[in-house]
Amino acid sequence: MPGTSFYNEKAEKTVIALIGSGHGNELIGELSEDDFYDPINRKLFKVCQLISAEKQKVDIVTVSSYGKRLYSDEEPVLTNALIDIMQKYLFGAEWEVKSHVDVIKAATFRRTFYEALTKARKDLTDDANDAATVLDSIRQTLREMVVTRHAWMPMLDVMMNTYDTLERRRNGEEHSMPSGVSALDRVTTGFHRGELTIIGARPAVGKSALGAHIALSTAAQGYKVGVCSREMTDIQYGTRIIARNTDIDPINLRTGNLDDGAWNQISDVLANYSGLPVSFMFSTRYIEDLRMEVQKKVDTNDIDLLVVDYVQLLQSKRRFDQDYLRIAYVSKMLKDMTTDYNIAIIALAQVGRSSEGTMPTLAELRGSGDLEQDADNVIFMHKPNDATDKYIRPTDRDLFDNLKDSGMQYIALNVAKQRQGQTGTVPVIFNPARMRFLPIERRA
Repeated sequence: MPGTSFYNEKAEKTVIALIGSGHGNELIGELSEDDFYDPINRKLFKVCQLISAEKQKVDIVTVSSYGKRLYSDEEPVLTNALIDIMQKYLFGAEWEVKSHVDVIKAATFRRTFYEALTKARKDLTDDANDAATVLDSIRQTLREMVVTRHAWMPMLDVMMNTYDTLERRRNGEEHSMPSGVSALDRVTTGFHRGELTIIGARPAVGKSALGAHIALSTAAQGYKVGVCSREMTDIQYGTRIIARNTDIDPINLRTGNLDDGAWNQISDVLANYSGLPVSFMFSTRYIEDLRMEVQKKVDTNDIDLLVVDYVQLLQSKRRFDQDYLRIAYVSKMLKDMTTDYNIAIIALAQVGRSSEGTMPTLAELRGSGDLEQDADNVIFMHKPNDATDKYIRPTDRDLFDNLKDSGMQYIALNVAKQRQGQTGTVPVIFNPARMRFLPIERRA
C-alpha cells in the first residue's frame, strides 16, 4: 500500500506503549485492532483489549499470559516487542497521545478508502459483476466511513436530543406522516422516520390500494414520497388514481369508452395530481438497486416516505438456498434503510391463504423471513366474510350487510404490533371500484 500517510509508526507505537503500561485503558474504547496497520501492534492491541475486557490490569505479565492464550508460539515475540516499544516510546506518551490517536484514525480512514477503491476497481474488471451494484457498494462504504467511529452517548445527550425533538413537535416543526385514514392515525399517530411498517394481508383484500391511498394522502400534505411497485405498471397505477378521484365507471377506463364529461374529470385529476411530490419505480427488481436509488434521493433531500409494493416480489442479487432467507434479507435491508436514511418505510406483504377468511397473525408473518422481527409496526388487513365475524363491531353488523349489497367492503385494520404505542383494531369502508378508503361516520 503506497504512501506513509497510510501508517505512522511513531503514533501506533506511542499508543501501544501507553496502553501496555496500564495507563491507557480509555484508549481501548476509542480504537479497534483494525486501526493498527503493523501486525505486531495489531496483535498487542487485541491482547490488551482482552485483558481489559476481563477486568485485569494491563502490564508486561498479563500481556505475556494472555498472549499465550491468543497467539500461542508468538507470545515471546509479542512480549519482547512490547518491552522494546515501551522503552523507546513511553516517555512523554501521555502528553502526545491525543494527537497520535487522531493520526492513527486518519490513517485508518485513508486505508479503508483506498481498499474500497481497489476492490471496486477489481470488481469492475470482472464482467460477472453488475456495475451499478459496485457503485452502490462504494456509496455504502463512503457513508459508513463518515460515521464509522461509534461512541457511547451519555444520558444527558439522549435526554436533550429527545427534549429538542419534543419541542419541535410541540412547535409544529416536526410531524408524523398521515395515513389518510384518520381512525388509524389515532392509534398509530401516523408514520415516523426511522421506522419500518409492514402492512400484511391475504390476496385480494386491498393492500396495494391502501399503499396507494397512504402514498397520495402523505404527498398531499407536502411530504416527498417514493413508491416502488412490482405489483403494478405505471398505467395501472395512473388508472387507479383516476378511478379513486372520479365517478367514471372503471370498466369504461379499461375499455376507453369515455365521453366528454369523463375526459373533463380526467383532465381535472391530471391538473390536481401532477404536481404532487410522488415519484415511482416500476422496473426495480432487486433490493440492492432500490437501496441505491433511495440513497440518491436521500442525498438530494428528496424523500420522506417509501412505499414498497410488495416485499415478497423484491429479489436480491445474492443467492439464497431457501426463499424465506431471501425475504429475510430484503426485510433487513428495508429496516436498515429506515435508520441509515432517516425515512419512514411502508412495506406491503402478502400473507398466505392457509387461514383465509380470518385476521392474519404475527405468527403467520413470522414465517415470512424476519418481517415481524424487523418491523417497528405491523398492520393487518382483514375482509370479513359475514356479519358474525368477531372483527365486526356488533353495532356495525347492519352496516356490513348494507355495504356488501352496494359492492363496498367492511375492512378491519388491526395494529398488531407497535413498538412505540398501543395496538388495536380500526374498521374502515373500502370502495374497490374507486380504490378509496373511507371512515365510518358514527353518531356522537
